[in-house]
Amino acid sequence: MEKLMNNDLNDRTTIKDIIMKTKIKQKLKNRINFLDADEIEMPMKPITAFFDAAWLPQQLEMLKDWRNDVSFESSHPIKGSPSDRLCDYELTMKLIEAAWLIRKKTIGKLDIENDENNVIKEWCIKNERKQLRDYPNHLEVDEIINPATVIKKFFKTNKLRHYNSILRNWLYDALSHKYMEESLSKEQIIPIYENLICLFEATWLISERNKLRP
Repeated sequence: MEKLMNNDLNDRTTIKDIIMKTKIKQKLKNRINFLDADEIEMPMKPITAFFDAAWLPQQLEMLKDWRNDVSFESSHPIKGSPSDRLCDYELTMKLIEAAWLIRKKTIGKLDIENDENNVIKEWCIKNERKQLRDYPNHLEVDEIINPATVIKKFFKTNKLRHYNSILRNWLYDALSHKYMEESLSKEQIIPIYENLICLFEATWLISERNKLRP
């Protein structure tokens, strides 16, 4: 009887160890590479810094130029200097890492119930739009009300480590004098580009609403 109990205990310990090791491996795969200790502690800092570097329309334009630089249809000269593109890459990765840290939080939500009717929601959005310099053009009504849902969707399609790898490839291709057509396809570029547009707009809203709240 005692031997059976010991075997059962060992089995449970083994399962617990496997689960713990799996969690550790996942954390290592999705480790933070670009944020410093203060930014990890306060992830709103790199989000604010991203939009201090340039307003939302300028950041969206930067993203579009970057997409064009890596697109296999691109035949125009690469826009921006290599140092500028490297800076864009690092700021974008900091934004993504900060979003990863807050992905499970409800943050930046308008003070309105989720089940409120659309007329009220659209009125609240229209009122807020008048107060802000820039406003999202690619988000759904419910995503504007609660932009944290956009962040959750952003990491459903790809994890942090995947975005890190993808954008590193974007960087290399954007810095190439001659684009290597076999490295990235249009089907690979467009979904990531669209995800990033939504992330930029959602984090912009979160940043602006965070500034307005006491």
